[in-house]
Parts: sequence; C-alpha cells; structure tokens
Amino acid sequence: MNTSIFGSRARSRGPVLLASLITASLIAAACSGGDEAEVIEPAAEPAADTPVETTAVETTLAETTTTDALPMETLPDITTTTVVGEPEFRIPLLGTIVDSADAYPDRPALAIKIPNNSKALPQTGLNEADIVYEEIVNDRITRFAAVFHSEGSEPVGPIRSGRAQDIDLLSNLNGPLYAWSGGNDGVTRLVRASTFVDLDGRYTSGYYRRDGRGGAPHNLFSSTEALWSHTPDDFTTPVPVFPYLLPGETITGDPGTSVEVTMDSVDALWGWDPNRGSYFRWQEGDPHMTELTGQVSTENVVIMFVDYISGVVDARSPEAQTTGTGRVIVLSEGIAREGIWTRPDKYSAWEFYTDDSRTTRIPLTPGRTWVELPRNDPENVVLNP
Repeated sequence: MNTSIFGSRARSRGPVLLASLITASLIAAACSGGDEAEVIEPAAEPAADTPVETTAVETTLAETTTTDALPMETLPDITTTTVVGEPEFRIPLLGTIVDSADAYPDRPALAIKIPNNSKALPQTGLNEADIVYEEIVNDRITRFAAVFHSEGSEPVGPIRSGRAQDIDLLSNLNGPLYAWSGGNDGVTRLVRASTFVDLDGRYTSGYYRRDGRGGAPHNLFSSTEALWSHTPDDFTTPVPVFPYLLPGETITGDPGTSVEVTMDSVDALWGWDPNRGSYFRWQEGDPHMTELTGQVSTENVVIMFVDYISGVVDARSPEAQTTGTGRVIVLSEGIAREGIWTRPDKYSAWEFYTDDSRTTRIPLTPGRTWVELPRNDPENVVLNP
C-alpha cells in the first residue's frame, strides 16, 4: 500500500489477536425506513429491572440475501498537499505531533454508527472517539459516526444501522473498519463494494446485548477491542483528514464561546470552557451526558453546511453531500473562524480556508474533533461571541 509524509503504514502486525467477547445475534426490529434487515431473534430478554450477566451465546449467523454485487472499489494512491513547516509525523486523527509513527497505534480507523434518539441515551464512547460526525437521517433525527484510532472504548454503543451517505463521508479514513447493525439491501451492497472493512453486526462475532435503555434495537453494544480483532492482514492505517496548527502557529479570530446548531428535530449547543480547554455539548437544553465519562466534550467543533438530497437507495433517507465545497465555521480555543470547506472527492482530506481564494487555511488545534453537518441554511446555526 502507501506511505505518506504523515507516517501512514500500509500493513501491520496482522489481526489483533484478541478473543471475541461473545457471539450473539442482533436485533430483529427494523428502524424507520426499513434500514435494518431481519436477523436472528435472540432469546427472550429479562425484565428491565433484572440484572443482566453477559454470557456467551451460540448463534448461527444469518446468510445474506443480497445477490446483486457492485464492482469493488480499491483504495487510490494517497496524495497529500505539502504545507511548509508541516511536521513529518502526527497522530493521524488527532493532529498531535510525535517523533515517529511508532507513537500511535498500528491499526486501522474504526467507524461505529451510534444512534441519537431518546431511547438510546446515554451513549458510550463519544468522548473516546478521535472524530465524531453528526448526520441527519430519516425521521429528522441524527446519528453519529464515531471514529476511533488513538484509543478505544469498553463498551461502545449503542450500535445502529448505516446509511449510504456514510460511504462518501468516511472514505478518506483509508480503508476503515465499519461497525454497524446492518441495513437494507441497497446500503449493504454499497458498503460491501466500498473500501470499508465491513463489520456488519448480522455476520460479525464479538457483539453482545445489554438490557436497559428502551429495548431492541437501542441496546446493541460491543467494544472497540472486539471490533479491532477483526482487522484483516492487509489493513491500512489512517492519515490526517483535517488541517492542524503548525509548530509556532496560533489561532486568531473572533471570540466564539458558544454555538447553537439545529439538525432538523435535534437542537444542540456547544459551549467553551476555558478552564478545561474544551467545548461541552448540550442537547435539547440539557447536558449531553455519556454513560461512563461525563458530558460530551471536544477540542474542535467544525460546522460544515451541506446540501441533503433524497437517498439513492431510499428516497426517505437524506444524504449529506460531503464532496465539493460549502460554508464552514470552525471553533477552537474559544475562537470562531468562518470560511469554506472543500474536498474534491471522497478519498481526499477536508480543507478549510477563509475564503474562495483558498490562500489562507483554517487549521484546527490538535485534539478531538466533532463535526456537525446541518442543512445548508444559515438559520440553522447561531454563533455567540
């Protein structure tokens, strides 16, 4: 495979030799739009107030009913834009400068689909992901694509179905593992033809169920270690997908202490805490809490205005258009900078500039990044100084 100036390694030690936690069947209930195909029904669950022990379950995995395969995509040669002063090595999805590629894990990126409806709260893993994308899905709710590489989460979830828009959104992760609970035949064909390593929960061991939080399909969990154990021998590691501050460079701009984002039926607010050096998230007026690590937080908030069109395999499922160009607001270190985002194709990194001349870039501070993808309407975002 390829090696870039950022130290991406094309192959590695082979699969992470970790025993799968357990093998278990997935949810039979399909979410709105019929996006999750029917799977094996698990044994009857105990009552919600009954403690649950996680035990191994012997399962016969369902065989796919998808017959019309699409041509397989292959990873293109990685091309990078040389920036004067750019260090040789960074932790790829955090932007932290390190001495060598040995300073970060030798494994692929892992993208996990996590729901954001009331029955799925609180989620686990959102504060451990290097990058989280929030996208609008059918029923005017949102879903997260949490991307892990530098660290993992035990457990992680809930895990839900994928969408066709994930292909364009996540293809610049350089062959990521893609953990999802399945999807309709059209989405399944797209995922299998993509450069993703398909960890469709209907056919992948290492999943388990947990009672509690609203029942199926909102209670499907795994762990990042169990999912990374399915890493293929010929895996690729990620390269940076965002521009970061250069050594000695500082962020300048207007104060940006909070931002309100409307994502159809979801109202989110990010507020800057200078004492902790992070933005913290509120949702529907309440702190957005994770199950294990407190309120959702991040070092960078990137708001990319995008057009949504009717889905290619399901007209009821909106698809964010994440190639091309559009307006962007970048919040880092309590400062807001406005400009444009640009990405020529789905395999390219995101680039942020102050204007269409594309001469002055907008870099992020090294750290975790949360990307909001609201509809392309200025009224969906209110920036507060």
